[in-house]
Amino acid sequence: MPPVDRPTFRPDIEGLRGVAILLVVLFHAGVAGFAGGFVGVDVFFVLSGYFITGLLFQELSNSGGVNLTEFYGKRALRLLPALLVVLLATLAIVTWLYAPIDRAPIAANARAVALYSGNIEFARTATDYFSAGDNPLLHTWSLAVEEQFYLVWPLLFLLVAYVYQRTVTDDAEKADDKKRLLIGMGIAGALSFAASLWLTRTAQPWAFFGMPTRIWEFALGGMVFVGMNGRIDATGTPAITMQVFGLLAIAFAVVGYDRATAYPGFAALLPAFGAAGLLVGGSRAPTSFVSRALSTSWLQWLGRMSYAWYLWHWPLVGLGAVLHWEIGVWGRLAWSLAALVLAWLTHRLIEQPARNGGLARIPGPWIAPAAVSASLAVALVGHGAMFAARRQVAGPQQRVFAAARMDRMQHDCWANSVEDVKRMDACAFGDRASSTTLVLLGDSHAEHWLGALDRVGRERGWKIVAMVKGGCPYATSPSHEVCTEFREAMLRRIIALRPTAVILSSWDHYMAFEGKGDKWQVSPDVWRDGLRLTYRRLAAAGIKTVVIRGTPRTWFDVPSCLSRRAARLPFARACEYERSRALSNVAVAAQNEAARGLDVRFIDMNDQICPTARCSVVRNGVVVFTDDNHLTASFSRSVAPTLRERLEVAVTR
Repeated sequence: MPPVDRPTFRPDIEGLRGVAILLVVLFHAGVAGFAGGFVGVDVFFVLSGYFITGLLFQELSNSGGVNLTEFYGKRALRLLPALLVVLLATLAIVTWLYAPIDRAPIAANARAVALYSGNIEFARTATDYFSAGDNPLLHTWSLAVEEQFYLVWPLLFLLVAYVYQRTVTDDAEKADDKKRLLIGMGIAGALSFAASLWLTRTAQPWAFFGMPTRIWEFALGGMVFVGMNGRIDATGTPAITMQVFGLLAIAFAVVGYDRATAYPGFAALLPAFGAAGLLVGGSRAPTSFVSRALSTSWLQWLGRMSYAWYLWHWPLVGLGAVLHWEIGVWGRLAWSLAALVLAWLTHRLIEQPARNGGLARIPGPWIAPAAVSASLAVALVGHGAMFAARRQVAGPQQRVFAAARMDRMQHDCWANSVEDVKRMDACAFGDRASSTTLVLLGDSHAEHWLGALDRVGRERGWKIVAMVKGGCPYATSPSHEVCTEFREAMLRRIIALRPTAVILSSWDHYMAFEGKGDKWQVSPDVWRDGLRLTYRRLAAAGIKTVVIRGTPRTWFDVPSCLSRRAARLPFARACEYERSRALSNVAVAAQNEAARGLDVRFIDMNDQICPTARCSVVRNGVVVFTDDNHLTASFSRSVAPTLRERLEVAVTR
């Protein structure tokens, strides 16, 4: 194989890195129009695959092998110094200002991040990337994916070098090694993409956070480099067309995707191929208007700051939300700008010295062991912080709030995939031997009534069958494909079961609150029509239908607020909320309209939860919420007598 030069610096790619970090920051800030800005991470993955493959391809071409020690050492100098500094700073902030009950899990995450396995921890705990804004380390999942990619990707090049040096002796055939590399990367990418499609349907957190399901994006960038062999020329119109396609593909994903998109799955193809189109088009038309736009000095500067800004922005946005839960878009943007200042300082004082200063002069064989030692040291700090936080929470004052955070019914009845619906018949509560069956259908806001319904069922002699899936309302509405399949399967099962009654409940905020909301939320008309389709279908089957009205949303994490207040932390606020902002009148109106002319009964339990204009989050000595909107099982059980009276009227009418 002929010698290959190092990947040539391309200002348009540096600018593309700036675009990618802007997309992520604006998405995390909640800026309107950037609901799909999380695809900036996919752009980063393709660019990483392009550059890392270029470095490995050059070494393989010029020396016939890959020096793993040198490769891992250089990657460690690039990533670890800034990452470990941000980790330590985040742990310090968390220990000082976060609620005591939240410190241990975050410290455990810091330990996993320091050991390059944060993504595995998030996948294992089924973390919802779009609903875990209180976790200041959630964004590090993508760094773990990159670090794991760096570990495995060079092995592909070593395999090619080993196999073909033994089997190919003709120089002309050796010059064709890049085709074999392309085949190898293509196979790895195809297997990865197939796994991504499968897991997106069956175990979405593993598809989203997992390295194996993201390899195809790195492979795509790598195939672009090997296919072009890093060359740059100045051919015209077709290359510009590819660049325009790339920009439009990424822009469409940013505007068209949101938290309801089944991701990564097929949806990730758009930003990934958009990035690939910009790479190919920019190499062939380096002076095009797209290349010049991406090469502007301010975008290149953001590209240079992108890694440090990515590290800092999310911990600071999280801190802002902890200090003031009504931070809003402008508040998140302000904290993100503060993070950019820290990013510049980090770049000047840590990243550049690490690559060009004293650390860069460490002998090559010692860099990787030094990096592992530093990572272990930070992991030990995280472990110590976790142990100290657990000791504090074990005290009598904080134990109550920690228990409230975990106060949910213990069961294995969540439908996490379509396949899970096959075992839903086993999810019975109350009097399981009773011939009188009530079915509970809905999302997590249906499930949080199980504590009360289980008690009611035992006392009244009713069997309660739970059919619940998080994030899936009972309304027939355009939503996630898996939700549609789950809802349809459950409705068919309910009609076949012919229970005494079906109890429906869902979160009200699938619909925009007071007309203002995110792109993934539906309009009142769409919500009303979706509710009516479900009500009418059950009514046509002759099944009594009871709807439990939506419960309050406090807009702040209740156990955390109580924990911070009890610990007398700086900026701790009163843990109260206004009823008018907590309940959705629009949702009530939609339910009433949807039920018009149908035999649907409503139960409103909000007089038990929030009976006054301004409400406490502790009632009769019981913490009401596990977060900002789900009831604790203890509180749910405490209002069972009232729910029983109202259910008896609705069911036995």
